[in-house]
Amino acid sequence: MSSTKRSGLGRGLGALIGGGAAFDVAPDDDHTAPNTPAAAQPPQPLEDGSILLLIDPRIVRPNPKQPRHFFDEGALQELAESIKRDGVQEPVIVRQKAGAYELVSGERRVRASVIAGLDRIPAVCREVSDEDMLKLGLIENIQREDLNAIETARAYKALAMHFGWTQEQLAEQVGKKRATVTNMLRLLNLPDEVQQMVIEGMLSMGHARALLALELPARQTALARRAIEEGLSVRDIERAVAPAPRPPLPETKAPARKDPHVAQVEDELRRRLGTKVRLLSDATWKGRIEIDFFNLDELERILDILRGD
Repeated sequence: MSSTKRSGLGRGLGALIGGGAAFDVAPDDDHTAPNTPAAAQPPQPLEDGSILLLIDPRIVRPNPKQPRHFFDEGALQELAESIKRDGVQEPVIVRQKAGAYELVSGERRVRASVIAGLDRIPAVCREVSDEDMLKLGLIENIQREDLNAIETARAYKALAMHFGWTQEQLAEQVGKKRATVTNMLRLLNLPDEVQQMVIEGMLSMGHARALLALELPARQTALARRAIEEGLSVRDIERAVAPAPRPPLPETKAPARKDPHVAQVEDELRRRLGTKVRLLSDATWKGRIEIDFFNLDELERILDILRGD
């Protein structure tokens, strides 16, 4: 391997690490066995027990519990250019496991450093349990606002399930309001296709939250596609999902008060015939009588009563 190393140190880190505080980790020259830590002398731990390393980003294994799954290539290229110019400003965090270095947090910096062609970047190696891998990776990404809404929601769900946390406990652990956590988790009720649109940046979290007002997944997906095709704003989505206003109910007149004599006659006929009877008449007592029946047998029974049989 060339003796000239392309260092990814930021200006402030260069002074610290240049003073000999870092432990240099190099892969084999042929890079076929890059995951075996090696050094000429034992590293000196820092006050918290962690170790400051200079490490080849190519030998770092990814965090298996990394909550971030979508990496924008354009953004990575921009970060790589920045790292070429100014170096890595903050060490990544790794742990040792099974003779290898495994990333805890800082995957974007590692990927961008590889793109930039660096063979040394600063890293802090510390003991991290499997249980803490997801939590540390999530919290770092949340603090940096690196995750999209769906990745954050999925990470929240994974944390809650892994540690058995309630939403209130989860909110406390990640430093968010409970309502924020609840609203984020609701995004996972959207269809997979819509979630992918959010992951890829085609829809914002505001779009996604507005779509939740629709109950049918097919309608959510259709409106999401339309939003992308037509460039609909969040407000456009909110208007589209708002329920149509109900037409006003027709005004109904209060029923006229029935003449007590008519009511008395109706009641007498109802008891005599055993069915509902309506007496309809005008002011001159001219009118008709309506008698309800429900089948032929009922009609015959009423006729028998009227005939006096």
